[in-house]
Amino acid sequence: MSVFVPLGRPAPHRGRGTGDVAYLLINPPVTDPTTPYHSIPYLVGAAREAGHTAYGCVDANLDAFEYLADPARFGAAIDSARRTRAGIESRRGPLSRHDEIRYRLSLAAEGLTASSARHAIAVFKDPELFYHPPTYAQAVAVMTRWWDLLALDMPAGALDGFSVRAKSTVNLCSTADLSDPAVAEAVSRPFEGYLADAFAARLGERRWDLVGLSVNYTSQLPVALRMARLIRTALPDTVIVFGGTEVGDVVKYATDRAALWKVFQDADLIVPGEGETALVGILDAIRDGTGFDTVGGVMTRSRPDPHISYGSVAGLASPAYDVWDWDRYWSPEPVVLYSPTRGCYWNKCTFCDYGLNTDRPTSPSRERPVAAVLEDLRRATRIGRTLYFAVDAMSPRYLRTLAAALAESSLDIRWAAELRLERTFPERAVGELLASSGCVAVSFGYESGTQRVLDLIDKGVRIDKVPDVLAELARGGIAAQMMGFTGFPTESEAEAFATYEFLQRHDTLWTTAGIGVFSLTPGSIVAKEPERFGIELLPPSPSDDIRRYVPWRERGEAEVHWPEPADPRIPHAYIASTRRVSFDRPFVGGIDSAHSLLYYARFGRGLLPDLPAQEEPRVRLVDEPVLTVPFTSVEELTGVDDVMGEVGRRSRQRLDTTAPAFGDWLSGPGAARPGSCGVLVLTHGELVDLPAGADFTADTPLARALRLMVAAQART
Repeated sequence: MSVFVPLGRPAPHRGRGTGDVAYLLINPPVTDPTTPYHSIPYLVGAAREAGHTAYGCVDANLDAFEYLADPARFGAAIDSARRTRAGIESRRGPLSRHDEIRYRLSLAAEGLTASSARHAIAVFKDPELFYHPPTYAQAVAVMTRWWDLLALDMPAGALDGFSVRAKSTVNLCSTADLSDPAVAEAVSRPFEGYLADAFAARLGERRWDLVGLSVNYTSQLPVALRMARLIRTALPDTVIVFGGTEVGDVVKYATDRAALWKVFQDADLIVPGEGETALVGILDAIRDGTGFDTVGGVMTRSRPDPHISYGSVAGLASPAYDVWDWDRYWSPEPVVLYSPTRGCYWNKCTFCDYGLNTDRPTSPSRERPVAAVLEDLRRATRIGRTLYFAVDAMSPRYLRTLAAALAESSLDIRWAAELRLERTFPERAVGELLASSGCVAVSFGYESGTQRVLDLIDKGVRIDKVPDVLAELARGGIAAQMMGFTGFPTESEAEAFATYEFLQRHDTLWTTAGIGVFSLTPGSIVAKEPERFGIELLPPSPSDDIRRYVPWRERGEAEVHWPEPADPRIPHAYIASTRRVSFDRPFVGGIDSAHSLLYYARFGRGLLPDLPAQEEPRVRLVDEPVLTVPFTSVEELTGVDDVMGEVGRRSRQRLDTTAPAFGDWLSGPGAARPGSCGVLVLTHGELVDLPAGADFTADTPLARALRLMVAAQART
């Protein structure tokens, strides 16, 4: 096998042999800053128990956003957006699509001030303002505007909230894009100041023998690769390790093992599976001066195919939650992630494809003894009393045992988890038991409102029993969060509607819902047995050599299915019927978000408090300005939806979808026509053309009423 080795790459030092091994673990951008992921506490807990106590932890995601929220830097971002807008307006001749995309984004600056981001973060952390929805909505609005300002410095379509899209004008399904330092630099551009300043200073604090990048979401990968390049430059002899669930996905889905080392070109080691035992083995090897090829679960250039094993969770050390300064996260109190089990006890769903398991949909179920869980939770409650049990699915037996132990314990916790819709819940009064244990919310993979589709999925659920399960939880005051999708192979339009109609019929039994569109992944049973599901698999775009998704079509049909943001068969009104709150993760209304859990714990399964109609925010952070733009309609300007439409078209037609391929499309002529138009910039950054003939800019009751009327129509 050919192996890529970067030219001029120095060999990592070996042979320390004595003393403490200093290691630094990093959580890279871009991800949720409201609460930390739990991977690094688990790693440090295991390493500390093994005697490795010289460690440092950096939540670079939180640090970077705090750095950018500084009023001087946030104000500079607003000024830069206004200069971008002015520069585009001053150009002669037609604009390109890229110009139009950037112009739309630049309008997000209007209505913000230099201190808006800092004040919004303060609202998220305030124990009173956080729980006042109109004020909370102001803080969320600042975040949505901020994302547009950040997106101005990134490749078109890449940023998606506190996330990065897997495919946009950069392709995170392509080893060509991921191995190109220019692509990582382009995605990382908003964070370069932080990386050169605060992050570089942290690297220089001491001699680090190992630096590990914990990459658990696809959105973290480009910046993590950029950080690795900077670490290699600053610390040429340090052992650099990549681990986390996203790293496991890249290893699992990459079609060429050698290409992995082009992606992770600045790494010495890759840990594609669970990391506690692997990290201890690596630290021991550095301490003892031995090689890494004998360390279990570790990929090296000379051993590219390690054996992946799933260890017992019974003997794991307690997670070291004290590695983080919890007061810095963007919530009024900590929400702690904890995993009493790993893997899925059901492990049959035909759409599922999670982890490195190759013979089943996901990793095997493993349960931590309840006594050990209670001790872990006693330690965790020193940090906070609201917990999310980050599990795939607990068995009913284990769930009842754990809930009974929690109910009988002195622990005063509020918790939520994802569970299966078990038909035995009502007959065993599980709702009452869960409520007595502190459960405030449960999320369910409901999947479909049609029994035929559920049977194809092998969900093991009877749709006619689901209302009884939900009613059992409702009696205990527990919120139900419903997750599902349309577009499963052979699903009819009527069956797709039924998924929404079930929720409409039983809307008093659930609190939030998220219905997506089915995406086929290569490790799922559907992909392994396509004939059984009436489909044929199609070759992906040659660019997508990290096969996260598989294009497909039903036998005898021409339509090519590829991951889409929405099902075109479903009217907007149906989709809106599942949204009790207009926000999504990581905010209130997002399924299993930290902010939602805190609202459930405060207000119960209704999620939101009862407030008088038209309640005003106690702090106003965003204005809704009226602007005049030199176009006949701002809605004609090319936007991110157009970018994603082009990405989908190219993917379905097997065209090149790497970053260079979008250059011609972005530089092509836009759709806007010269003219003049009034535009209302709504609170969350939506742009609305204003009808001609009325003065919307005056500070008069009539003008204010007109703005409210137009805004209300736009929101509906």
